Amino acid sequence: MEAKLKLSKQWILFGAVSGIMSILIFPILLFIPFPTYIEIFLAGIFGILFSLIGIAIHHTMKYEKETIITQLGAIFILIAGIIFNLMLMIQQTFRGYLNSFINNTNNEQDQILLDWIRKTVDPVHLGLQISNDFFTGIAMILFSIAMFNHKYFGKVYGITGILIGVVLIIIKCYAFPLTPQEIGIPYFLAPLICLWFFAVCVQCLRVKSKL
Repeated sequence: MEAKLKLSKQWILFGAVSGIMSILIFPILLFIPFPTYIEIFLAGIFGILFSLIGIAIHHTMKYEKETIITQLGAIFILIAGIIFNLMLMIQQTFRGYLNSFINNTNNEQDQILLDWIRKTVDPVHLGLQISNDFFTGIAMILFSIAMFNHKYFGKVYGITGILIGVVLIIIKCYAFPLTPQEIGIPYFLAPLICLWFFAVCVQCLRVKSKL
């Protein structure tokens, strides 16, 4: 039992710190321009770090009550992180090639063709994003159900997590195949998701010292 607890604490520490790092990387990728090689590195590790959040949450919660719900949540977050990595790598690779072609041609017809390719092919990564959102939203709902009566989390985490997860899935389905911003819905879901997971990761680290 002591060995299992020690291993769980290691997973909580590693997963929660990784999750906090991924959440800090997210706004950096959105708002701060970097050389391409740094952007690729940050985009590449973001999904990997994010995928470990679910393991930390599961190991934090299982000593109060072990349930399949948190196990499923951890699996879905792991899948979401993998999809996020694929989405960002596809997006960065496509845009890198396209920008290289655009910068190396002065022919107007080629410019028109490349712009058409950008408009038709670039949205492919949005399909991966929707897939990621489904796994993330469902994982949030599952974790939140388990958190609702958990002594270390409770109703605040549970209610907010369920609401964000449900709204995320509804809005993504309603806006499909466009993004929510393209139909006039403000950009608010990603910051809320990040804040929720950040709060959960911090709580996991606090609980770790009590186990």
